[in-house]
Amino acid sequence: MKNLKLVILSTLFATVLSANPAVMGGITYNFGGSSSGAEGAGATIKVLSSGEDKKAVVAAGLSYFPWAQQDKKLGLDISAGYNIKNTAVMGGWDFLKNQPTVSLGYNKEISSSDNGKYAGIQDAVCSHGKNK
Repeated sequence: MKNLKLVILSTLFATVLSANPAVMGGITYNFGGSSSGAEGAGATIKVLSSGEDKKAVVAAGLSYFPWAQQDKKLGLDISAGYNIKNTAVMGGWDFLKNQPTVSLGYNKEISSSDNGKYAGIQDAVCSHGKNK
């Protein structure tokens, strides 16, 4: 069973990284088990398979639950959902807490043009090291 989970997680993560990924920050809620009321509420950061508008997406995420018991404050999930105008609505499974999870958040596509903003700084640092 652990090998199956590892294969599923690896496949989904590779899918997320192969497209035009987006980063999402938002709120999350886990259902069932010992999570009830405020204990199930938290903040999440996810990497989405795409930042394109009006598109189904998959994501891998890390969540923090400030009101949960000390040993249950972190969550790690795989989710699927829909992206609308930089907002994603997702549902999935939290593997650390073994519970279903839903999340809502703002996302921004990671584009190759974002990488170019700092190219000059990186070139200057690299060339500075060569002059020594």
